Amino acid sequence: MFSGLNKNDTKRLAALALLRKHDKARDAALGEFASLASDIMGVSGCFVTIFDDQYQYIKYVKNIPRLQKKSPIPETMCQYAVVSAEPVICHDTRNDSRFAAHSLVNRGLVIFYAAAPLQTKEGFVLGTLCVSHAQPVTPTPEQIEKFLRVAALASTYLEAWYSLGRIDGLTGLPNRQFLLKELEKLAQENNAQRWSLILFDCIDMPRAYELARYLGVPEVEKMLRGFGPLLRLRLKLPSRMTLFAFAPGRYAVLVAADVAQTLIQKAECLPAIEAQIRGDIDIQLKVHTGYVNFIPQDSDPHEILRQGISALHEAMRQQIPLLAFDPILDQKRNNHFRLLHDLSEAIKAKDQLYMVYQPKISLHTGLTEGCEALLRWHHPLQGNVPPSTIVQLAEKTSLMTDITHWVIQAVIAQLQAWRRAGIGLPISVNVTVSDFSRQGFADELEKKLTRAGLTVADLRIECLETEKVLESDEALYELAQLKKKGFKILLDDFGAGYSNISYLRRIPIDIIKLDRSLISQIASDSDSRIIARNVIMMLKELNYLVLAEGVEDRQTAMMLKEYGCDEAQGYYFSRPISPTEIPVWLARGSAVDKLPGLLRRGTC
Repeated sequence: MFSGLNKNDTKRLAALALLRKHDKARDAALGEFASLASDIMGVSGCFVTIFDDQYQYIKYVKNIPRLQKKSPIPETMCQYAVVSAEPVICHDTRNDSRFAAHSLVNRGLVIFYAAAPLQTKEGFVLGTLCVSHAQPVTPTPEQIEKFLRVAALASTYLEAWYSLGRIDGLTGLPNRQFLLKELEKLAQENNAQRWSLILFDCIDMPRAYELARYLGVPEVEKMLRGFGPLLRLRLKLPSRMTLFAFAPGRYAVLVAADVAQTLIQKAECLPAIEAQIRGDIDIQLKVHTGYVNFIPQDSDPHEILRQGISALHEAMRQQIPLLAFDPILDQKRNNHFRLLHDLSEAIKAKDQLYMVYQPKISLHTGLTEGCEALLRWHHPLQGNVPPSTIVQLAEKTSLMTDITHWVIQAVIAQLQAWRRAGIGLPISVNVTVSDFSRQGFADELEKKLTRAGLTVADLRIECLETEKVLESDEALYELAQLKKKGFKILLDDFGAGYSNISYLRRIPIDIIKLDRSLISQIASDSDSRIIARNVIMMLKELNYLVLAEGVEDRQTAMMLKEYGCDEAQGYYFSRPISPTEIPVWLARGSAVDKLPGLLRRGTC
């Protein structure tokens, strides 16, 4: 699927990267194994090594002075056990051409030398367990056998330590818990240097689940395993740099800030990942990157993780390749999240959500033909929350269904009150695709009206998110059912996009609402006048009732009337008002005085 490092290479590099790092408890346990081995062999010295592709690292040493903690592989005695993956037993190193010239031998520090490879079940040699003595030694076969058994136990311990709670089961890479421990370690060391946490997202998990639904889990897991090696290649990460599997399809790097700058520059230019699955499916996946700079001694590890995730998600939301953590934007998102929780509580409360109603005026008579119900939220601490914020908070959550239910119940109660007062205005409510897509929505709405003693003529439906509605067979079916039952359906925001004309043939519409963007400049721009006039003429020829929203001045209202527009709403006629103001509005004659040339005739 991807070229580059294979799964085994990835695991080996990941294991070595973790084992190189200092871990007090682990290295002490390795020391116990080494000491036991030296006792078995009857010698004084012992040490444990870890190898990567370039260096040998000493994890524990006893009674061997001048043994370097880090040495190039060609300068080490243990290279032969590592390369051959076989034990090396040398009674007298002075007589062995492999070791005779080594400085430890020349100084008489290591004359007897035995090394056993620390090998995983998959055949990776991670390092060696070694014993030594300053004089020649000839161990018995029984001693050698026990020595090798201790080395095997040390290998098993290392493998268990590596896997237990630290390793991602799918990729074999260090996991998020291990990353957190590394952050905690930096903080405990009071590290005052600048560091960077960089997070990469290779696939949106909902998309991965959709692929799994079609292809099966094994194919998708194969794809997910390939991201890590490919990312390492494209970023040109050195083998000593740890790549963490942060979550499925997500990876992380923790590096000093000066090193991070190079990686960040590379991340900004990362090409899309092209994954060919099963030979017949070729998909392109964008890589998004978020990062945060911090000073460990001044930072909480959990907060650094959160900030890194915040930066990554913001990059994904904005559809940009790279983004640094922005505390101001993060605060804004956090406020929205808190508001989302508060909104769910507001739905249950009795004194936070309320409705206002904006009159819809006939441009032929100046009378009120109906009202649009608009939701408002008075937050107990923040006051009135903008309606656009309410929509942004709820539109991608299940709260939208709860809000629609609340609005419909409130509007039905208001209709009942107005009918008792002799006010016959219909009310229109905004309905989203998530509501239309709910099976039985039309039947349920009709039953609610019937139980309230109302009819379908009392409540009108404003269809929002038209493009999404067209993508949903369920939504189109429920709209058709609403139309069949006699509900009047309004198409909202007509003219806001370039594909609106196609909607007219697919959605059962009675009333077209012209978006404010279509009519806002007709008083000052000739091109806008031509477009608006012809759109209205076309819609009238198709026998739609045409309503313009966002009318804010007299000249616009008179032009729309001249062009044949039937109804209008906007601040020129009336702002959204409380239900108690509606009777006064109607008694005053609605908006007859706003349209010169009309005769005052009574009100609705």
